[in-house]
Amino acid sequence: MLVVKNERIFAFIRSLIYRTPFLVLIGGFFLGCTSPSTSIGGINEAGDFRIEIDTVFLDPIQSSQIGSFYLRGESLYYVDNAYGLIEEFTVAGKSKGLKKRELDGPEELQGISELIPTQAGFIVRHDWGFYQYNSDWNFVGKSVFQTASTVSYEEMLNNPKGEYMEMYELLHSNPKTTELPDGHLVIKLDVEHPLFNAFTTRTYYRESRVLGRVNPFNGMMVEMLGARPDSYENYEFIPFHVMLDYHWTGDDTIYVTYEADSMIYVYDPAWKVIKSFGAAGVGMKTNYVQSQTLDVALESKYFLYSRKNEGFYKDIFVDEDSDFVFRTYRQGSDRQDLVDETENPLRLQVFVGEKLVGDFPVPGRFRILGKVEDQYVADGYFDEQNEKQGFYLLNFE
Repeated sequence: MLVVKNERIFAFIRSLIYRTPFLVLIGGFFLGCTSPSTSIGGINEAGDFRIEIDTVFLDPIQSSQIGSFYLRGESLYYVDNAYGLIEEFTVAGKSKGLKKRELDGPEELQGISELIPTQAGFIVRHDWGFYQYNSDWNFVGKSVFQTASTVSYEEMLNNPKGEYMEMYELLHSNPKTTELPDGHLVIKLDVEHPLFNAFTTRTYYRESRVLGRVNPFNGMMVEMLGARPDSYENYEFIPFHVMLDYHWTGDDTIYVTYEADSMIYVYDPAWKVIKSFGAAGVGMKTNYVQSQTLDVALESKYFLYSRKNEGFYKDIFVDEDSDFVFRTYRQGSDRQDLVDETENPLRLQVFVGEKLVGDFPVPGRFRILGKVEDQYVADGYFDEQNEKQGFYLLNFE
């Protein structure tokens, strides 16, 4: 059976659920340079612990300022979603040229949802398609996300269970897809079933899977992983805060942070909890609006309010060569004039040996991508009004 996205009966719960509309913005051309450092203090029980954030400004060949950065080795790749292009930069901010654009070459790329660095090169995900390229950006192959047929259509429709692969598709909110050493991809999952969903079904919170292991060469999902922690039993229906972020380490431990839970959970590949640790964010607004109606799904204002005005835990990064774990969270805001989620105040928690040593305000799009030598590289600086664009380098003082 084809994946649920092809089943029209589920379409009425679709487009507004986890998608934020883009603003049409005009990019400019900027001089590549590094700004003066900004030193930011934070809480620390043992003494002073400070971070330093530098901004590296870029001069993109073409930019709408609607995009994201990705790190592979010591190279950064800027993906412009509006123009549909990928440009490579050094950590010093020097352009190494365009590497890929839409409608270019064999199996013409129709768009860019996400760039996935791999051992062999790159995978460009567009919606449910995976376009594979080698390190020189030569086209290798293409596949489309799909699942095997495990039950009849009638059974899936009328008697949905969390174990039924056919119900799942790819989550488009805050996507993160990573390659495992065996070549499989790990990708965030979503469910949009009329009887099994975050808006009307409590069993969704207990049984729905959160990650999928996918063979990129044929697009087949071969395994589903996980379920949400018991903390979600404290709520009835918080459909816009069921998302998560994860970091899959080289030794197959999986660090996961959930939007409505202050704890960080560490799992083994069988999704058994190895340990958990964490700390509540500073001044977070977590009095979530709870509702059991599909009307919430069909009103984009509720989704937008949840991202702009409510607090939630967001992105996680683990430095596998040290004891550092980084997690960001949005505090929430009472302001009604915020344009989008990036204006919801963002803070960065730093854990060392599972102990919180710092909690710092950071720029609204800040998300650690990886480490180059002794510096952490983070996405991303976009200043549409002053026509500046770049990325961040984080150091400890």
